[in-house]
Amino acid sequence: MISPTSAAAETLTPAEVQKRGDSYNARRALLGSNPSLYVSKTRLSVRQIPTFVTERMLKRLATHAIQTFDEEVVSGGRTGLSEEEMARDEPTRDGDKTRKKGKAIPRVRQTKIVRQADRVDPLTGNGRSKGYGFLELREHADALRVLRWANNNPDVPSLFSEWWSAELAEMKKDADPARLKRITETESRGSSGKQPKGLLMVEFSIENVQVVQRRAARQNAVSVIHLAFCTPQRKS
Repeated sequence: MISPTSAAAETLTPAEVQKRGDSYNARRALLGSNPSLYVSKTRLSVRQIPTFVTERMLKRLATHAIQTFDEEVVSGGRTGLSEEEMARDEPTRDGDKTRKKGKAIPRVRQTKIVRQADRVDPLTGNGRSKGYGFLELREHADALRVLRWANNNPDVPSLFSEWWSAELAEMKKDADPARLKRITETESRGSSGKQPKGLLMVEFSIENVQVVQRRAARQNAVSVIHLAFCTPQRKS
């Protein structure tokens, strides 16, 4: 939480400080009202996301935030994580214990932009973004790094605009004339008109035990199916 008396609050409008305080109080009340709810150690809720931001860009933000956080700690620009914070990681899941062919396991487990089901973006073909989403990291320490670097960071909007331009350039490849026209029109408008009024609000997500269990069961089922299709069958 960014308290009204903190140095970070000086960079915010009174309305933004109030919004963050209201969110903190609402989350406390919600946690107290339902024993099935808890604060996740690894899943972040991200609000006030520009509507043009994609899941790929959100993942890119997480990776950038982790790397830049560590660089700023080394340079003395910020305080690193404490030993207690580093020790809060949950036990590694069974599917994470192995590394295939020497490749490191990605630090970002999942990204999700919450989208409208009844409105489709003509450029991407996806539902239009509602301006909020989720980032799930594999380790609590990395989730803390992302939160502390990205929350209320004025550098994030320009990064999003830069990455959006790169995605538009990639969309142009093999695009048909009609789609190419839409991409060109989007480029000419830029992303300035799609920026939200405030900076990112990043908080640890409130989770429901039962929902998390169902989500994990679905993910495990998908992993088993993927493994079954990818595992070479021995000839008898």
